[in-house]
Amino acid sequence: MTVKVIASSCKECSVRCGSLIYVEDGKVVRITGNPDHPGSRGAFCVKGVHAPVTAREHPDRPLHPMRRTGERGEGRWERISWDEAFDSIAERIGRVKAEHGSTSVAGAVSNHFVSRGVAMTQLLRSIGSPNYMINQDLCQGCRYTAAMLTGVGAQPGNELPKSRCVLIIGKSPSDSSVVQWMNLKEAKKAGAELIVVDPRKTQVARLAQQWLRLKPGTDAALALSMINVIFEENLHDHEFVANWCTGVDRLRERAREYPPALASTITGVPAQAIIDAARTFATTRPASLVLGHGIDAQANGVKTTIAFHALLAITGNIDREGTNRMPKAQSGFRDYYSVINDAAFRLPAEVEQKIIGGEAYPLWSGPNSWSKSSHNPSLIDAVITGEPYPIRALYVSGVNILCTYPDTDRTTAALKKLDLLVVASDHITPTAELADFVLPKTTLLEEEDVSADQTGPCLAAVQQALPPKGEAKSDMDIAAGLIRALRARGLLDFDLFPWTNHRDFIDYQLQETGIPFEALCEKGFIPIPLTYEDYRSKGFRTPSKKIELCPDRLEKLGHDPLPQYVPPVYASPPEGYDLVLLTGIRSMAYHHSRFRNHTWARKLQDAPELRINPKTAERHGIARGDWVWIATPNIARRALLKAWVSEEMPDGVVATGMGWWYPEIEGADHGALTFNIDAAIRYGPPWDPISGSPEARNTACRIVRADPSEVPRFAAAAH
Repeated sequence: MTVKVIASSCKECSVRCGSLIYVEDGKVVRITGNPDHPGSRGAFCVKGVHAPVTAREHPDRPLHPMRRTGERGEGRWERISWDEAFDSIAERIGRVKAEHGSTSVAGAVSNHFVSRGVAMTQLLRSIGSPNYMINQDLCQGCRYTAAMLTGVGAQPGNELPKSRCVLIIGKSPSDSSVVQWMNLKEAKKAGAELIVVDPRKTQVARLAQQWLRLKPGTDAALALSMINVIFEENLHDHEFVANWCTGVDRLRERAREYPPALASTITGVPAQAIIDAARTFATTRPASLVLGHGIDAQANGVKTTIAFHALLAITGNIDREGTNRMPKAQSGFRDYYSVINDAAFRLPAEVEQKIIGGEAYPLWSGPNSWSKSSHNPSLIDAVITGEPYPIRALYVSGVNILCTYPDTDRTTAALKKLDLLVVASDHITPTAELADFVLPKTTLLEEEDVSADQTGPCLAAVQQALPPKGEAKSDMDIAAGLIRALRARGLLDFDLFPWTNHRDFIDYQLQETGIPFEALCEKGFIPIPLTYEDYRSKGFRTPSKKIELCPDRLEKLGHDPLPQYVPPVYASPPEGYDLVLLTGIRSMAYHHSRFRNHTWARKLQDAPELRINPKTAERHGIARGDWVWIATPNIARRALLKAWVSEEMPDGVVATGMGWWYPEIEGADHGALTFNIDAAIRYGPPWDPISGSPEARNTACRIVRADPSEVPRFAAAAH
């Protein structure tokens, strides 16, 4: 038979590579990267090759709506129809609203940059609730909040191969972004100077001419010291700083507090290496900056990001060829974030003022915040304590919060206390195990979507390659069904979900562009016009229309508006906690907690790894392949991880990923309470005073070799 080739986009992680899907006789026979895609240019990773087909065809995939018949976590379900599911859920939401009010209904979703983010926000807002949780407090939240404050919402995208110098902070692209890794290798081949700041000797650190191995959590001191060198040696971009930056003199004074000698004491990086890096970045133009999640999930994450934004700004490396580009917009296109922030889809101000966490973190959870979502730990506490008001129902879509939020025991306790838990998922996760209703979601090959890809930049389409299996529905279609059932019962306080299905929403997104979805699907993308230095006519997205190195909004809220270094909590550890733990290490085989039930992924990595320096391992009597118990302060549970002994790690520091669970383990948590590091980490405090992000990236810890008798048989055999 003829093979049909469908140009689409991969959504198995946030990189969003262009893809080519080969369909023959009603089956997907191959998936590759699309070499014509302006963002990814043919780059593709193992997740994109294998995950879409495996997810769609997985034998354990739920294909029909299910209602719990036993106790939570017993795994006893009955199949019901969609109409029955929608009606039953709507009736139970009605009971919760009648007893506790509209704000007692909440949600959880992965992020704002997918269609399910719009589905979640608009469903809850229509119910009358401003409360939903997203994962960004742990990844990107500090960076996005800082971008809102400074106006530096700039990313290098495909400018990297044109850069003559690239500064990479806290990111290992070879483990997380095949596109960025490709672009960095091209930049190096073209003669660019690479400066890498990371405690680990990652692949990109090995590629770099300058590698600054700093102590975890000391990035802000390094950035401020580099700023100090640039100002003291008069290396800044005078025209850009004079015309497009505010708060310059105050930043200069703050940076003087961090001369290289002092910064060296704080960071462990030699003073001359700091000076050399500053000079290289300031004088080798054009230059660009890659900020990774290594500076997120820290109690000083926003101020650290502001420091690096300032470094980018004073060197003038913004929105010029070969530097960090400001986001480019397709005229008339409504992206997910703009819909969520559109006044037509917002709740009244008096309702938005009730967002849980808004009083403590107005720049994260308030009406004028970047996120407008709840402070996750505070919402979890509200479920358990009823303060500041009760949360009694939760709708979770496309996220496995039991395996991605720290302090798994507390999240579990919260979910078990709910009057109603609804989970939309394409497999039975530990979160879904505790649900009252499980709603079967479509997988990538069964969906349509359209989004703006800033790497290109371009509008990118996801095309449906195969029809949904069973009765699976997309996030937008599920939300539309719930809206209809709620509307029929008079349970909508506001009607802020006007779309009848997902295609209806896509047409709304494209309505004012003049581009039909069918035209976008011809190649899978349409380039967005690329221009540089748009700020000269539009300014930056701040009240001053300039980059604010000392943001006024911070000062008005009572914060020190300047970037500063705050010692990480591990600097004063309790007795017996002699090591530092880095979390959030990425793997190309997984995305957060996903794919643990995929054979191809488990062949690549079948155990949660604890990366450890040989000297550290020797002191603790640990050899490669040993199972290790790891504990952190102020939380009772510990985690069981497998030792990966490597010179990549500095002595005294260990590192691991997150999201581990074993679907084959019996029990509701499927091993998450044993093998997932999040079970052994607190969800704060401390929290970043601006974003509310927890100090979960760097923490004190202690380790001990596990006795073989303590390791479950299947785990002992993991390779």
